[in-house]
Amino acid sequence: MRRDNKPVPARRPLRLRWLAPAVGAALAGLLLLGCAPASHETPRQLMERTVREYHLPSAGAQGIEREKLLVRAASGYEQVLKLGRSDPWLCASALRSLGNVRVEQGRLDEAVKLYSRVGDQYTACDWEVLQSWKSAADLLWDAGRSGEASAFYRKIVQRFGSDPAPIIQTVARAARQRA
Repeated sequence: MRRDNKPVPARRPLRLRWLAPAVGAALAGLLLLGCAPASHETPRQLMERTVREYHLPSAGAQGIEREKLLVRAASGYEQVLKLGRSDPWLCASALRSLGNVRVEQGRLDEAVKLYSRVGDQYTACDWEVLQSWKSAADLLWDAGRSGEASAFYRKIVQRFGSDPAPIIQTVARAARQRA
């Protein structure tokens, strides 16, 4: 009853069916904020933050914490690839780094595909191509897939075998032995 002695009308029950999906979406958004680039962040800054905050720390982490860091690193590298399309050197590095994350996650075939894409998509980025092909070759070799590994080693020798840089010659020499 109100002060004027009139009965208070009965209230209809609130319908909160919309609340659960809304709360779920809000929580998902908050979780993704750790991976999403800040609006003021350049692709290069995002790359640096991804390496510093997620990928490097994953090396010292264990269990579920390590997996979380690797997922965030992968997400960061994928964002760099989307946002940094105008910088082939940055994208080649991000793609190779994404391959490295997949290796750490035990996803060898996916890693090899990513390493191969570096050579296909960023042909002018010699260092990234060399490192990607060597990573793919060494992974396959260590997995007992020497035939597939040899194909990558041959590509290294063909493309980089006559490069005068000492570090590249060292890699090419090692590749020649396994090709």
